[in-house]
Amino acid sequence: MLGIGSTGVLFMYKYFNPLNHALFPKCPLKHLTGLDCPGCGSQRALHHLLNGEIEQSFLQNPLLFLMVPYLLLGFYLQLVPEPTVRELKLRKALYGYRAIQVVFVVIILFTIVRNMAKI
Repeated sequence: MLGIGSTGVLFMYKYFNPLNHALFPKCPLKHLTGLDCPGCGSQRALHHLLNGEIEQSFLQNPLLFLMVPYLLLGFYLQLVPEPTVRELKLRKALYGYRAIQVVFVVIILFTIVRNMAKI
């Protein structure tokens, strides 16, 4: 059932540009303040990526290109039934307390820089 739902969502993002359709949710932060949140542009980026427009996708939300592989690796490392010592060290290094702090700071800095560029 999850596969069917995911396929449906991907189909929608491929064939319908979120910029042109009210079907897709809008960012409440951007609506209220005019500022971009860290996720702003992700829907448009996914649309462009599914249509092979990699440069346009990157321009919509560059952080997405860093975070998706990071998150996928994290899911993989969580789902490994019997992780090796190397996988355990990698999980601790990339997803431990200090790493999460670094990711948080990167997201905050990205948001600040992205909004300063618009001023």
